Amino acid sequence: MSVETRVVEQKGLKAVDVAIVAVLLAVGAVLRYFTPPIAGITPNFVIIMYCLSILLIRPKFGAILGIGLVSAAICQVTTKSLFPYLNFVSEPVGAIVVGLLAMIRMESGFLKYVRPFLITLLGTLVSGFTYISIFKAITLFVQLGPNRPNPAYAALVVVVLVTAVANTVLGGILYFPLKAALGKK
Repeated sequence: MSVETRVVEQKGLKAVDVAIVAVLLAVGAVLRYFTPPIAGITPNFVIIMYCLSILLIRPKFGAILGIGLVSAAICQVTTKSLFPYLNFVSEPVGAIVVGLLAMIRMESGFLKYVRPFLITLLGTLVSGFTYISIFKAITLFVQLGPNRPNPAYAALVVVVLVTAVANTVLGGILYFPLKAALGKK
């Protein structure tokens, strides 16, 4: 008599992983909605939370794309943007970059500690500059006068850079306590 062992490949996320993503994105939405602008800029807490979700659960590509799309939908409710639907491109692109960077092993020495900061920074920058690029393409033909650049572009770059710094600090600080609380190795 022989015993047959089967390996069942996991498809999708486990229920606990879905719960982690849902709670983090809900917290991000609430914080983004109720946080008043600081010097006219509101940090995008949804980006922080999808970065943390991806870093903590390390989902496969389809789930990463899903997290990005759900994040974009949440941003529709909480945004103050002129073109809110651009988030349906920028957030999935940011989430995919975070997912790809999360695959890179940096588990030794100093890199282990800067990894969540670095990945959150790059995810926020990619999301923000994707948004700006699409915004610029849409408004390319809007002219304010001869040889006058549109000041909205410079303002958006400032918003992305300030948001990236805020997200980096908050995401990096929150990563380790969340990782410990969830019992992730």
